Amino acid sequence: MKILVIGYGSIGKRHAANVKSLGHDAILLRHSNINPNTDGFKEYYSFEEAIIQEDIKGAIICSPTSNHIDDVKKLVEHDIPFLLEKPPSSDLDSTLNIGKYLYDYNFNKYDIGLNLRYYPSLQFIKKYLPNLGQIYSSQIYVGYYLPYWRKNVDYRKTSSALKGLGGGVHIELVHEIDYALWFFGYPKKIFGYVNRISNLEISTEDICSALLQYKDGSIIELHLDYLSHKYLRGCRIIAEKGTLEWNMDNGNVYYFQRESKNTKQIFSINSNYNFNETYLHELRNFIGIINGENKKKISIDHAIEVMKVVEAIKISSDEEKSIYLKDIIQYVEA
Repeated sequence: MKILVIGYGSIGKRHAANVKSLGHDAILLRHSNINPNTDGFKEYYSFEEAIIQEDIKGAIICSPTSNHIDDVKKLVEHDIPFLLEKPPSSDLDSTLNIGKYLYDYNFNKYDIGLNLRYYPSLQFIKKYLPNLGQIYSSQIYVGYYLPYWRKNVDYRKTSSALKGLGGGVHIELVHEIDYALWFFGYPKKIFGYVNRISNLEISTEDICSALLQYKDGSIIELHLDYLSHKYLRGCRIIAEKGTLEWNMDNGNVYYFQRESKNTKQIFSINSNYNFNETYLHELRNFIGIINGENKKKISIDHAIEVMKVVEAIKISSDEEKSIYLKDIIQYVEA
């Protein structure tokens, strides 16, 4: 099976290698022929030429976020199933336009690449949540110094660093917003702060903090940054029956039970676990979608809700007030 990989940055390289490892052919679509790949993949610089010359069965969109809507439109018009890398687009308005386009064409052969959904620890927590009783509050966090992200890559030239390519910490690290909504549903209102406060040579925001409030009074404290010199990623859930903790350092899940007053490890991840497995599971599911065997993991409707939260954080920061999620479309249309 031939799969078109659109874009060949770090995530495009990962997807192309994974396509090959699963026994399929990765065909690259590049925006420029200045720096051809040296990994043995056939590449094109014109979408039309690629689909004429190759029997493309599906596509993975790894282009800069600002290009996603145009890539989606081309693929839908040619009835090519696609896996859309996160975030779905650079802002809510563009994501809404993607959604409208998919509905207008009644197009369902797609998935959205939020690979943390396949991470074993988070899958375990999702299933375990009912055991905690009423949820009171959660802290969800991720932070890592942007220059450390990609080896041998100038961070200043990446989409993470460039506003024009759709970057920004609250957009780039949208995984945490996605799994917060996956765990707990959609919040009632949001108070957020997002800004660029460091001396990193970027045009995007490097820190984001937000409080998500739910109808039952529970809250999520969200923190995202490009600044921590130590890799930080995890969550803490404080609930009626105990407190649950997960940290990406070891991938294990711990639970401090109210009744026993003891902490126990309730989930352990294989010490040899390779994080690339999340991408491979995502790709296998997408290949199943192409073959008509699987359904999408993440719908455009959910992606829109994720981007509503992103938009609400930005508006709240700009206007220094809480934003009700039900009102967010009014701000977009204003």
